Amino acid sequence: MTGIVFRGPKDPSEFPNWRFETLEIDYDRETASVWMNYRVDAPQCYTPTMLAELLQLRDSLRVLGMSGRIEEFPFRYLVMTAKRPGVFSLGGDLATFAAAIRRQDLATLVTYAHACVDLVYGYSQSLDLPIVTLCAVQGQCLGGALEAALAFDFILAEENAMFGLPEVAFNTFPGMGAVTMLTRRVGSALTQQIIMSGQTYTGRQMFELEVIDQVTSPGTIRAAAVEWMRDAGGKKWRRRRAIAEARRRSHPVTHDELIRITELWAECSARIEERDLRHMERLVRAQKRLIGSRQNAPEGEQLLVSSSS
Repeated sequence: MTGIVFRGPKDPSEFPNWRFETLEIDYDRETASVWMNYRVDAPQCYTPTMLAELLQLRDSLRVLGMSGRIEEFPFRYLVMTAKRPGVFSLGGDLATFAAAIRRQDLATLVTYAHACVDLVYGYSQSLDLPIVTLCAVQGQCLGGALEAALAFDFILAEENAMFGLPEVAFNTFPGMGAVTMLTRRVGSALTQQIIMSGQTYTGRQMFELEVIDQVTSPGTIRAAAVEWMRDAGGKKWRRRRAIAEARRRSHPVTHDELIRITELWAECSARIEERDLRHMERLVRAQKRLIGSRQNAPEGEQLLVSSSS
């Protein structure tokens, strides 16, 4: 099995000093924002441990929002970002996928996929809290990482960030929300083009395609996010909340739809051929080499990780 161990919410009285293995939590009083950072030393894909912690953080923030602690720490924005230079997240845990497929363990794929969908659905609903969610991207944001980003209300990215859905490279498809979330943003035709091409796109290109909301210069994502949220009186925040809620009402996302699509993904993935599985395993090795370096990977390595070619 996947080893996803679901954990109870953190004590709101200990916020913002919550501790996780894979995440780092910051609070910015000026913008009333909680920052969920992928740690520099964390695996740069959604391992079972990271998924469990992300779900725990979701539940912890919901409890925080209903507690008296919220008066001391006003909470208007949730920001998802990463601290490792050059890598936002490489997405799904391909090592877990490959091992499960080799032993024909559909249950593991389904369990993992359901956890991802629960998380993505929570993001798509702004955690059922009166907040605005913001994803701030630098570096490579691939596969499941892009699916998670698309569930946020707004996306900011550095111009040279790299986005992609490479699943077509091993004859499957992004099954944890991309179909639903991209369609809600840009329509079915462009969604199909992005998914079927397996192409990688820069932050600038994604902005021009209207997939993301704003771009900023390389190396400035954190400052740009703070500036985007800075708002004396809260007028921008109220307007953004209304826009996000209007989007949810006009293009509703249901948990049932996400579950049905992700179970199709699990069935499709379990049937991929040996050559597709070997390509997936090559990507695993490439990811490990990339993660093993504090510096950006050489150009050829990045292409191996993020391209469908």
